[in-house]
Amino acid sequence: MADVLLRLLGSSVRKETAAVVGGSPALVVDLLTGTGSVLIEYATRFPRARIIAIDMRQNVLDIVRQRMETIGFSGLETITADARDLPLADESADVVNIAFGLHENDSAARARILEECHRVLKPGGSLVVTDYREVSGVLKSALMRLYLAIFEPRWIEEIFHGGLEDEVEKAGLEIRTVRLDITLTRLILAAKP
Repeated sequence: MADVLLRLLGSSVRKETAAVVGGSPALVVDLLTGTGSVLIEYATRFPRARIIAIDMRQNVLDIVRQRMETIGFSGLETITADARDLPLADESADVVNIAFGLHENDSAARARILEECHRVLKPGGSLVVTDYREVSGVLKSALMRLYLAIFEPRWIEEIFHGGLEDEVEKAGLEIRTVRLDITLTRLILAAKP
């Protein structure tokens, strides 16, 4: 459902997500990829990077592959796997990205996924997480609560009010920035010490 919302919000969320990464990463790993909306931005920004998209659903990874082929990006690898048990070597990734996927998992699964992010990131590597944020205002808040109640898991509110940031830090990552200025989105940039 987040992919539909991202399409409605436009490309700014995707562009801003890829834009927080500096340098020239050799390996970008995207977890809980879904249809991979943000990967086009990573491929455009880092055309020489190797990008690994990981999701448990092969059918969505097929969509990602088609999208990336459409833009002529050849550095994509897809892996059907569980983000709680990544088939990647320790300290192998420069960047791990999770776009609107963590909220789909309960707190135990989120903790395990973030531990795996810590394991596969190189020292100094970046974790980029985008997910929903709480909104202010009576009408906006009511509409957001209604949307979340209908379309998202019951535990989603655990990530609000600093909950997601706390989970990232508990996994041993250091938060560098938290942006709340993108529509409906919390963007966290963290690093492995």
